[in-house]
Amino acid sequence: MSYVAEPYAQFVDDLLRSLTGGVAREQFVFAPDGGPFQLDPAGPLLPGTVDVFGQAGGTFARFRRDRDWRLGADAGVAWLAREDGTPDVDAVWPDPGTAFYVNYDVAVPAGGAAPLLTDRNPGSVTRLLAESLAREYAVLSRQMESVYRAGFVETAGGRDLDQLAALVGVERRDRTFAVGAVVFSRATPAVGDVPVPAGTRLSTAEPPAIVFETTGDRTLRRGELSVEVPVQATASGLPGVVPARALTVIHRPILGIEAVTNPQATELRGEDETDAALRERIRNALEGYGRATRGAVLAALTTLPGVREKDVRIHEDPLARPGVITVTVAAPLDADDAERAVALIEEARPVGIRVLHNLDAPHTVLAASLPPNVVDDAADPLAGDPGEPDGLYLPVHVRALLLPASPSLTPAERTVLENRGREAVRAFVKEAGIGETLVYNRLVAALMSLDGVEDVVVELYPVPKPGGVPGVRRRNLVPGDALRPRLDDAGLEVEVAGEIVAFDVDVAVELTALGSLGEKTATLEAARLEIAAHLQERISTLQTVALPAKVEDRPAALLGTAASTENYRVTTLGYTVEYLEAGLRLKGPDPAVTLTELERPWIRSVRMAPLPVA
Repeated sequence: MSYVAEPYAQFVDDLLRSLTGGVAREQFVFAPDGGPFQLDPAGPLLPGTVDVFGQAGGTFARFRRDRDWRLGADAGVAWLAREDGTPDVDAVWPDPGTAFYVNYDVAVPAGGAAPLLTDRNPGSVTRLLAESLAREYAVLSRQMESVYRAGFVETAGGRDLDQLAALVGVERRDRTFAVGAVVFSRATPAVGDVPVPAGTRLSTAEPPAIVFETTGDRTLRRGELSVEVPVQATASGLPGVVPARALTVIHRPILGIEAVTNPQATELRGEDETDAALRERIRNALEGYGRATRGAVLAALTTLPGVREKDVRIHEDPLARPGVITVTVAAPLDADDAERAVALIEEARPVGIRVLHNLDAPHTVLAASLPPNVVDDAADPLAGDPGEPDGLYLPVHVRALLLPASPSLTPAERTVLENRGREAVRAFVKEAGIGETLVYNRLVAALMSLDGVEDVVVELYPVPKPGGVPGVRRRNLVPGDALRPRLDDAGLEVEVAGEIVAFDVDVAVELTALGSLGEKTATLEAARLEIAAHLQERISTLQTVALPAKVEDRPAALLGTAASTENYRVTTLGYTVEYLEAGLRLKGPDPAVTLTELERPWIRSVRMAPLPVA
């Protein structure tokens, strides 16, 4: 705490000293290795009047002379300490970094002017005035402390805590949240105490899963077989009312606990959530919102339907692979949920940390952008065929390549997007009048504004004469003062990119001496994920995918230097290819594939051959 309320009596003392010539609230900031703290009296100091106060342990404290502090001969306040610099026996020091204050009186020097007010006795006008004002100060101080405490999760309560919870999307659970009790058990007596913390998540086994949380800390004692724990539903209303023996799934396994169940049905008979329970849920929410931590990645993934905490494994080995974490999700996810999971990982991961995962998300292969869409302002406007007018019109050619925001489009959806692109181009050219310039960037903007379009590449040029060569293709088109641009169907090409070419890869590795030290199954799985990531990066930059004739040269051809690491060496590599939209699987292994602008390669799977038996 950096602000605490001060009592009424302290304000009375401060005001009386100020009104009668004393010094009130000479301020110092406490540092354990500082001191002594020198006072600055305007006259001879009266040692018996020195009073020191501040805050200790987060509350207001008036410090004791000769037990907490000592006044030196040079008017310095020294805090009593042992030889090792810690507080002396029974000594109390201010909280580090907080302010403490010193009040004292000074003697009137010979020949000096005495203060106008000197009567501090009870019933005097001076004291009555000080006590009246001090009461207002004390009330305001208490109100200020309430405002300060209301701004922090640990100290706020009631409505103030509800408002803090709303900042992270958490609401206090009221009586509409079903409650009940579950029994955590094991088959044999516990060999030691097994804690079951508050916030442990449970759910029903049958879909849709109804999630509950334990609302109190309990411990399965040594020698016991079971312990009963209160639970509350995470969603309000009747869905939280589940029958007996329905809660059987523990989201995060507890070492020493073998089973869980609810002996009786849950009921809508609970009470409003306590401040302590709400604070715990706010802390959990903050961990998820904070980003850049393993807990944030876990919290993000568990927002997906059907993904529990124990379905996610996050592994990190800063010595073997610094800057890399491996995320394994063991839950049935469809293509949309897998794509969402990859997006959540990217949002939550720390900057500069690479994440390897086992999620089959073809949407992520569109990270590679289309070819640069640069306006050819520096090109020679006279280069190429300027086109052949047709009466009052200048025929123009437009070719547009659209990259959809989602590549998992059905054929019908791709056709709709293509037709919308055609209509946008036609409308753009139709708006031009006689002699009006077709502004290249305006056409790009018109196509980019279409819903579902992530990026575009556009070519715009006059239709050349038979046998002629087109001129500049990415530049404003100037038809001439007497000509109007015209677009015929033959001169309009609109295509939708993003067709997925899936590669299923088979690899065999040889573990190095370092890679053989750990658990081989885990090492092979980490290698598989790492190889898949390297392959996707590498294959996204290639126009033609082909393997050398020599088997020993194939790993390096697609993996480069990543074919060998400290833990393993890739010995063989092969693949099969399938065009997902066309449903075409190329015959034979390792076919050479030339990728067009419309196609995006995706490493759909990487299968690891078993290690040879020694």
